[in-house]
Amino acid sequence: MPSQTDYDQGGTSRQWVRTWMGPSVGWVDLPGLIPLATITVAGTYTLQPNTTIVQVNCAGAVTIVLPSVLEPAVPAVTQPALYSKVGITIVDIGGNAGAHPITIQPASGAETILGLASIQITSNYGGYSLHPSATQKGWTNPQ
Repeated sequence: MPSQTDYDQGGTSRQWVRTWMGPSVGWVDLPGLIPLATITVAGTYTLQPNTTIVQVNCAGAVTIVLPSVLEPAVPAVTQPALYSKVGITIVDIGGNAGAHPITIQPASGAETILGLASIQITSNYGGYSLHPSATQKGWTNPQ
């Protein structure tokens, strides 16, 4: 996804959050959460691990690929951002999902979304809030 709009042309800043990753890794600086991603053009979008909200405003086919919920093969010291799992909310803010469903897919065939291979938003202004679950190897409803 492209970076957020830089209205003042002062450069796109990156926010970092100091996060405790447990006694074997310690404190790690991770990229701050992306509070908002807006999709306005049809296509397939793969979300970053720290995306939290996706707004879709597009009169065309949109496919969203969620980040993996499985633990990566590399240790947390090497790439700690892959271990920071956050919930994601995807919403049709344009009211186009009835005519152009929004397809949501997991990162791989080994993962599911609510126990399914993929889900769709088919109601205008509809949405889903999903929470990663490594034990269930997929995305579930937040509790």
